[in-house]
Amino acid sequence: MRKRKSVQERKEEVFSAINQIIAEKGFSEVSTTEVAKKLGVTQPAIYKYFNSKDEMILYYLDYIEQQLKEILKKAKSKDDIEDQLRTIYKEYLLFIEKTKIIPRIIFSDVIYLGSDKKLNRLKEILQNFEKHIKEIFKDGKQKGLFSKYDEEALVKFFTGSILSQSLDWMINNMSYPLSSKADYLFNHFKEGFFN
Repeated sequence: MRKRKSVQERKEEVFSAINQIIAEKGFSEVSTTEVAKKLGVTQPAIYKYFNSKDEMILYYLDYIEQQLKEILKKAKSKDDIEDQLRTIYKEYLLFIEKTKIIPRIIFSDVIYLGSDKKLNRLKEILQNFEKHIKEIFKDGKQKGLFSKYDEEALVKFFTGSILSQSLDWMINNMSYPLSSKADYLFNHFKEGFFN
């Protein structure tokens, strides 16, 4: 007799299916029907765990938030501000490379249309991530590492370069290891923005 999967195990499977759908077809193709197909279950089986597509997407956004928190946690374990920022570059690009999802989510109109709840949740996640990066820049400014730009501008240049490189990677059919660009990007960021 097979052991019945817990709600958490099934939700993890749903997350994995969503991830595959986004990577293969794009965010707009995420639906309870597609998730059910990926899992080899009926669509009503998905409704045992999620009441709607929006609820499923909100759960997925929670997962992304957890991954971003893990990246920040790794970064904050470093003593040096330069190492903290370099770690964020590397880990964020590695996360995008592994999952192939972040640019597709951020640049997808599906997240922006029809549900303020999804849009607000995505904004909250990204703003919180940027807030923590801003704190690192603020600390760096107090230590004299940055003087020319305010923390808000530094965060925009920093995260913008990551998203820009990710978009380039996707446009080029993911033909190179995205994480291999981390040192290149960070070294140019450092040259342009550090004192």
